[in-house]
Amino acid sequence: MLNWILFYFYFYFYYMMAAMAAIVATVGPAMAGVTAPNSYTPLPGPLWNSLHHAAAAAVQACHDKTIRFGLLSSIKAVENRSDEVMAQETEEEEVEENLNVSQIKQHLFAALQGINRGIFGVPSAKKSEIQNLVELLESQNPTPEPTLCLEKVAGAWKLIYSTISILGSKRTKLGLRDFINLGDFIQTINVDQGKAVNVIEFSARGLTLLSGQLTIDASFKIVSNSRVEISYQKSVITPDQLMNVFRKNYDLLLQIFNPDGWLEITYVDDALRIGRDDKGNIFILERIEIC
Repeated sequence: MLNWILFYFYFYFYYMMAAMAAIVATVGPAMAGVTAPNSYTPLPGPLWNSLHHAAAAAVQACHDKTIRFGLLSSIKAVENRSDEVMAQETEEEEVEENLNVSQIKQHLFAALQGINRGIFGVPSAKKSEIQNLVELLESQNPTPEPTLCLEKVAGAWKLIYSTISILGSKRTKLGLRDFINLGDFIQTINVDQGKAVNVIEFSARGLTLLSGQLTIDASFKIVSNSRVEISYQKSVITPDQLMNVFRKNYDLLLQIFNPDGWLEITYVDDALRIGRDDKGNIFILERIEIC
């Protein structure tokens, strides 16, 4: 800022000197006839006008140059700042690209802390962070054709993140805001039978006897080297007391958890699986052992 001010005054000084030189060059010949101070007479009208116009033009030129210099300086500062930001973003991208799968997973699990699987919403910045890490993992998928080796997919999995969210009136109607706790979401896949069973656990706060689960049975068939088509078969809530709680909004509950549609398996290894469905949702699951 100080440098800019110094340059500002420098330009004013420089152009004022130039203006004075121009004025002398303009009116010098006309003043050659003035003999001495004691014989001074007012400058003729035309001469005064010439002097005034020359000075005004010089000052305006100085002002224009100074403003132009300030504008160019500001533009240059913005360009420099943009270059710095771009360089920083490029550096971050290079760092991300150099991360191995284990490191990406560490960052992902850290990002998933404290968001309750994303089921009740996630801030946009956090959601973008998770999506970037998901894309990094997908780019290093060790099983690019998972349906050709379904043993990688078989077994039990627990949901740790989903972009499906239960917000606003949906959360209120289902009692998930004040009364009902949403527990684990477990998926068990039987490759030989082409079946998938999703279990969503619920419990009522303060009532240990009122806990249970929604069980959804579905079948799947392979439609490509990485995609399966899932078809809903049946569902049930147990025990009956929990069914009575959800009966009025049972259709809403199924609308949220119904697995109908295709699912793209975009990443799978021995411990982690990522999928994307036909509704644009992302699912991250970790393998678990069921006794």
